[in-house]
Amino acid sequence: KSPKSFDEWQDDAFSNVLSVTLDNTNPKRSNRVYLQSVGDELRSEEGPSAALITTGTLERVLVARLEESAVAASGVSVCGFLINSWRSINAVVSNLSGVKGKSLDPSIRESRIAALNEAQQLLVSYIGLSLQMPELFPQLGQPGQRILVSALLADASQPENPLTPLLDVLLDQLIARFKDDGLPEVIAPVFRELGLRAALPSNRSLLQPGFRIILQAVETLMAHAEIAQAIPHMPTFDPEDCDGRKMQTSTALGVFLALSAFPGSDESIVKVYYSDAPSRSRQDNDGLHNSLRTTVQFLQSSLFGIFDKLVRSGVPERNLTLQYTLRTLATNALRSGMQVDMAKVVDDGFADNLAMVWLRLSEPFTNDPHLRRVGRVDADWVTFRAVRGGGGGDDEGLDDEQHHISTYWRELTRISADKEFVDAYFDRHNLQASTVLPSFGFICDCFFTAADALHLGPISTISRYLDLLKRIGKFKDEIERIQAAPELLPPIQRVNLPAAVER
Repeated sequence: KSPKSFDEWQDDAFSNVLSVTLDNTNPKRSNRVYLQSVGDELRSEEGPSAALITTGTLERVLVARLEESAVAASGVSVCGFLINSWRSINAVVSNLSGVKGKSLDPSIRESRIAALNEAQQLLVSYIGLSLQMPELFPQLGQPGQRILVSALLADASQPENPLTPLLDVLLDQLIARFKDDGLPEVIAPVFRELGLRAALPSNRSLLQPGFRIILQAVETLMAHAEIAQAIPHMPTFDPEDCDGRKMQTSTALGVFLALSAFPGSDESIVKVYYSDAPSRSRQDNDGLHNSLRTTVQFLQSSLFGIFDKLVRSGVPERNLTLQYTLRTLATNALRSGMQVDMAKVVDDGFADNLAMVWLRLSEPFTNDPHLRRVGRVDADWVTFRAVRGGGGGDDEGLDDEQHHISTYWRELTRISADKEFVDAYFDRHNLQASTVLPSFGFICDCFFTAADALHLGPISTISRYLDLLKRIGKFKDEIERIQAAPELLPPIQRVNLPAAVER
C-alpha cells in the first residue's frame, strides 16, 4: 500500500477532528456529517478526486458545517462544535509533538503540525465571531458563552468538563487573534453569562459557596492582562442608557457589586443569623458575627482585586473605570436624601462594596502615618476633572456624554458655598482654557471618588439606620405610655391592646 500524500493525510485528520466527510461512500466515515454540496463543488472544479479537506479548502468546509441543516443534524451548537474541534486538534498536535510523533520524519511532523495549527487558528477565529456576532450563525443548542462559563466554573481537577484544563490555552489564542479586532465584544457575553449565574439565588447568597466560585471565575479571566484591559471597553461595562438602579442590574460589574450580607440583598442571612438571636449566648452571637464579617471581607477583597486590575490596565481603562464609578454615584445621589425610593437607587450592599473598593484603592496614601502624599489632593479637581469631558488622560476630564457627572458635582459645589464664590470657582476653567491644564493624578481621582462613595454608601446607610432606631425608640415609648394608662383608650381599642402590642 502506497503511503498517503500530505493532502490525503490532511483529509483524514480534518475529517476526523471536524467529524465531517465529503465522501459518503467511505464506511469509516459513516457516522460523520456529510457535506454533499461542498464535495460536489470541489469535484466539479478540480476533478473527481479533488474532494479533499485540506488547509486550502478547510474554510469552505467549515462554513458548510455551520449551516443550519448541518448544525441541526449534529445536535451540537455552533460554538460547541467549534470548541470540540479545537480540542480535538489540540490533542492531535500534542500527540505529534510528543512520543508518538518521534517516529515520523521531522519534516513531515512539522508540516503536519503547521497544518493543524493553521486549522486551529481558523477555528479560534470562528469561535470569537460566534461570541461577537451570534446572529450570523444558527441559534441552536448551547451558546458559546455558556460553554466557556461552565468550563470556568468547573474544577480543573474534575474530568467532567474536558475544556477546563485547556481553557487558559484557548483564552490565550482568542486574545492573540482578537486583541486588536474586537476583544471586548468577544469577552462581553462571557462576562454577561457570569453575571447571570451570580444573580441566581444559590450564588447570590453569602451563605452558599456559589458566589466564591463565581468570583474566582472572574479572577481567572482577569488573570489575562489583555482581558482585564478589554473589560472597560465592553459595551456592557457602562451603557449610556443605564442610571440609578440600572447601574446595579444592567452593567457588567453591577451584579458582582450587589453581592452582600445586607438583608435587602439576602434575606436568608436574617433568618439564619438572627431568627433566634435573643435566645443565643453573647459568645454564640459574636462567633456568628465574626463568621459573617470574614465572608464579607473575602467578598470585598475579591471586588477590590477586580477594580485594582482595571485601574492598573492603562490610563484609558483607569479613566473608564473612574467614569463608571462617578456616573454610578452621580445618578444615585438620591440615596443621601431624606425620602428615598430605594427601588430607584442602588441598594445598601452595592453602595457599601463600591465605597470599600475605592477606600482600599486609597490606602497607599491614606495609610501613610505622615500623610506625605495627601498634599497632592487639589480642590481644583472638581472644575478641571469632574466637570470637563475627555477621558483620554490624567489632564483631561471625566464627564460623561449625558453630563451626569458634571451636573452632580456642580450642584454639590453650589450647595457648599455662596453663588459668587461658586461662579468664580467654575469660571477658572474658562479663564485657563488656553493654558496648560494641571495633571491631577490618581491620588486626586481616588480621594474625591472614595469620599463621595463613602458619603452615598456607608454614611447614608448609617444615617438611615440611626433614623430607624429613633423611630423604634419613639414607638416603644408610645407603647409604654399606652400600657401604663390603658383606661385612656376607647373600650374597643382597650380590648385589642394586647394583640396590637404583640404585633
